[in-house]
Amino acid sequence: MAGYGNDGVDLTELTLGPPGVSARKARRARKNGQPSSSSASMQAFVKVSMDGTPYLRKVDVAAYDDYGELVEALNEMFCCCSIGLMDGYGEWEHAVVYEDGDGDWMLVGDVPWEMFVSSCKRMRVMRSCEARGLSSNA
Repeated sequence: MAGYGNDGVDLTELTLGPPGVSARKARRARKNGQPSSSSASMQAFVKVSMDGTPYLRKVDVAAYDDYGELVEALNEMFCCCSIGLMDGYGEWEHAVVYEDGDGDWMLVGDVPWEMFVSSCKRMRVMRSCEARGLSSNA
């Protein structure tokens, strides 16, 4: 396929969505002549809703390295500081749950990060008291 512009990027390499960390890593690897790693070129955009807000956000979960970075980004995205993981150590006002490939709602943080990234279809930030029934350590 013909290149696009002067940068030599094939049209098949262009993707929709906001450029994130993974897109920057892939561009940097191409510029340095290195093949991009599978984690750098993988994108996993999912919709995120928060109870009480009238809008949805879209997040590339593959752009983050772990649950801590994801939760920090969600706090910034929803202008909130009360979103956390339900790990039994902290009392958070909001917890994050996700829908996996089977359609089950699970707590974010209950499975290894790589499994979460590959199976997450959408996320919801809900009140912690409502999410307690989903907790594996409730």
